[in-house]
Order: sequence, then structure tokens, then C-alpha cells
Amino acid sequence: MKKAMQKYIGWGATIIITGAVTIAIFFCIFKFNGLAAGIGKLVNILMPVIIGIGIAYVLSAPYDWLRHKYMRLLAHTFHWRSRKAVRCAGIFAMLTTFLGAAAIIGGLLALIVPQLISSVAGLAATLPSNMMHLSRTVQDLVVQYYPSGEETVMNAYAQAVSYIEEFVQNSFTPSVDTLGYVSAGVMNTVTVFKNIFIGIIVAIYLLAGKENFIRQIIRCIYAVLGKKWGNVIVEYGRFANQAFTGFITGKLLDSFIIFLISVVILNVMDMPFAMLVSVIIGVTNVIPFFGPFIGAIPSFIIIFIVSPLQSLYFLVFVLLLQQFDGNILGPKILGNSTGLSSFWVLFSILLFGGLFGFVGMLLGVPLFAVIKHILSDIITRSLRQKNLPVQATDYAWLASIDEQGNPVRLPVRTEKNKQKSSEKSEKSDESASDDTGDETQDE
Repeated sequence: MKKAMQKYIGWGATIIITGAVTIAIFFCIFKFNGLAAGIGKLVNILMPVIIGIGIAYVLSAPYDWLRHKYMRLLAHTFHWRSRKAVRCAGIFAMLTTFLGAAAIIGGLLALIVPQLISSVAGLAATLPSNMMHLSRTVQDLVVQYYPSGEETVMNAYAQAVSYIEEFVQNSFTPSVDTLGYVSAGVMNTVTVFKNIFIGIIVAIYLLAGKENFIRQIIRCIYAVLGKKWGNVIVEYGRFANQAFTGFITGKLLDSFIIFLISVVILNVMDMPFAMLVSVIIGVTNVIPFFGPFIGAIPSFIIIFIVSPLQSLYFLVFVLLLQQFDGNILGPKILGNSTGLSSFWVLFSILLFGGLFGFVGMLLGVPLFAVIKHILSDIITRSLRQKNLPVQATDYAWLASIDEQGNPVRLPVRTEKNKQKSSEKSEKSDESASDDTGDETQDE
């Protein structure tokens, strides 16, 4: 009776969970706009916390390293007890980490921002004269090489020029129509700085109590899921942390090195707007696979407006730079941190970039690496429980699997096998002809 009741209770729980999941999927599909609006509102409310978590996650590695060094220094130099050394080492590491990060960011901004502003201002100021010079060059080339289509080409060119000028003027030049949005822009700027300030405070609290937070989370996981699934979730969490930390840290370092190389070489080449173009290349290089193309297109247009010949040199430079990054620098820094093939990298960027925009394109690769690792682990566990081969190579040229769980492969048609089969077929043909000959003689 008791077993029957447990069976019925299990069926009922399964039906309830299935119904709840079905309703949730139905709601997500047909009420996606309302769900997205609610999630967006929740994200806006929790934005300081999200920023704080991101800052703490990025600064976690240098904070742990500095705290360990300070603990050893205090223990060997002042012979402090463990609790006192840990507390003081945490304080010193916190101050050093945030002051060092502030110094690095401030120094980079002090070097980059003035040149970036001058490049943008110069681009906006010289755009009309550059476009006029470019239009004359285009018209001379059309008249020389394609005189019959001069009117069509020049009309298309004039339309493209009007689009570019309108975009630049609306982006960099305030007008009477845009002054009404100044107050909203100021409010947005104030909100951004407020979120960053609160996020820094949240990051300090998270770093200071990081170990306690992690212990509490793991404790809750085991309390809810038990020993078996708790071990699985902790293992997956450790893998996800390694994947995200390695990928984000390596990609930021890789993009910064690409930015420095671009600044030096483009200035040596006397390329126009070198700092602006280098910033575009460095920022877009954070995005895997599509980053070089995303950064090269606007940079090419900016340089082409000033000098079409130098824009061709720039394309050659970008091609060489991305070959160096993709084949030498990137693998040296990142290694095979994600374990994804080129196809899955492209798939993850398209999927998560379409869902979450720039953040999805940046984090889609390590996120999909974690998902792929979990699915692969689930498949491996299922195959082992069913006493089936685990390795993917065991399923190459597979015909069937015998009762002992061993793969039975298809016969491989090599040249020797083909020769043997052809000899067998010839012998069978000869024997068949002999048989027919004997039958006719008998008749």
C-alpha cells in the first residue's frame, strides 16, 4: 500500500512539474514582449548590483594574489597570528587592488581621451572638404573609365554622401532640434555614474566577504539538491568559473595588445585619425570572430574619406594584424580555454548576440562552452549507465553494437579489398559461364 502511494505521488509530481514547465514555455513564447519588459525593468533596478558583481569578478584574481602575498609578508616579518594577518592582508589587498585599477584606468583615459576627442572633432570639421575632394576624385575616375554611367554613379554617390554627413552632424554637432535631449542625456550620465559608484561599493563588500558568500551558496546547493546533484553542480560551477575567467581575462589582454600595436603602426604609417581607428579596432576585437570585421568597416570608411589610397593600405594592415592575432597572439594568450571548434564559436556568437546584443556576443562563447560541457557530461554518464562506448571515435564507421557493448564497424573499402572483390567477381563470372557451358553440352 505504501509503495503504491509513493508511486501515485511520483506520478502526480511528474504531471505537476510537466504542466508547470509547459505553461512556462507557453508564456515565454506568446508573452515574450511582456516578459522581456519585466526582465528589462528588473535589470535596470539591479544594475548597480550587476555592475558590482562584474567589477568584483574581474578584480577577484589580483585581489586573491595580493592578499596571499600580504599574508606571507605579515606572517614572516611581523609574526602576526593568522586571524590578524588575514584581516590586515585583506584590507591592504583591497586598497592596492582598487587604487591600482583606478590608476591604470585613469592613465589610459588621460592618454586616449584627449587624442580621441581631437580625432572626432577633426573628422567632423574636415568632413565637408574631404567629401568635396573625394567627389571630385570619383567624378574624374568615372569620366575617365565609365563615361556612359556618370549620371547614375554620381547620383548614388551623392546620396551616400548625404547619409554620411547627416549621421556625423547629428552625432557630433548639437543643433536646436537636439538641445531638447540634453537634459535627458545629462540624467542618463548621472545615472551611469551613480550606478558605477554604487557598483564599486557593492564590489568591495563582495570581495571582502567572497569566501563567506561562496560557502553559503554551496551550503544551499547541497541542502536543496543533496549529495549527488550537489557534487555535480559544484563541479559545473568550478568549470564555468574557469571558462569565464580565462576567456574574459585573456580576451581583454589580447585586445589591449592589439590596440597598442595599432596605435604604434598606424602612427608610423601616418594614417589619419590613428587613435580613433585604434580604439575602434581594440574595442571590437573583444568580440570573437566578427570583431575584426565590425571594426574594420567603419575604420575603412573614415580613412577612405580622407585618402582612398591609404584606406587600401589600412585593409592590408588589418588583414595582417588579424592573421597575427588569430594564429599567434590569440592562441598564445587564450590557448584552447573554451574547447569549441570554429563552427560552434560562430554559432554561439550568432545565437547569443541575437538574444542579448553586444554582451551576448562577448560572453556567448564561454557560456556556450559551459552548456556544451554539461551536455557532453550528461551524454557520457548516460552511455556509461547503458554500458555503451563513450568515446566519439568508437562510433566512426559504426554498423551496430553487439550484446557486449562493443562497436561493430562497416568494412572499409581499401584498394586491396577492392582488388580482392573484383577478383572474386571475375571468378564467379567464370564459374557461371562454365556452368552454362556444361548445361548446353548436356542438352
